[in-house]
Amino acid sequence: EVALFLFGLTFFVCAFACAVSALEQDDPDFAGIPTSALQLYKITLGMFSGAHYDMLMDYPALMCAIFIYVVTTVIFMLNLLIAQLNCSYQATYQDMVGFARLNRGKIVTETMPAVAKKRWERFSGALRLDE
Repeated sequence: EVALFLFGLTFFVCAFACAVSALEQDDPDFAGIPTSALQLYKITLGMFSGAHYDMLMDYPALMCAIFIYVVTTVIFMLNLLIAQLNCSYQATYQDMVGFARLNRGKIVTETMPAVAKKRWERFSGALRLDE
């Protein structure tokens, strides 16, 4: 699930890196697609320094693109990651419940030969399953 998230994030990073490098701006941090992609990954991981954000104010179109990127990745992509991990947890929980039932059944079948026949008949008679 995390790999799918990283694939989606890489798609967004590549798309925005191409868009940002096509803008008419002279910021050296966003001079080409690879450097733009690196800076966008830094923004996503919170490693982009505040001084660099101040430099973005000189380029309004770049600032707008970065703002859209941040909103998209923080709101959409992180919520997508949470939803993916939640679904993965639910599937794992269902498997865990099934394995627990199988283990209980195994314990019952292993214990049945040790129960005396008379005791079993008395127990099954007390259940009144014939009525």
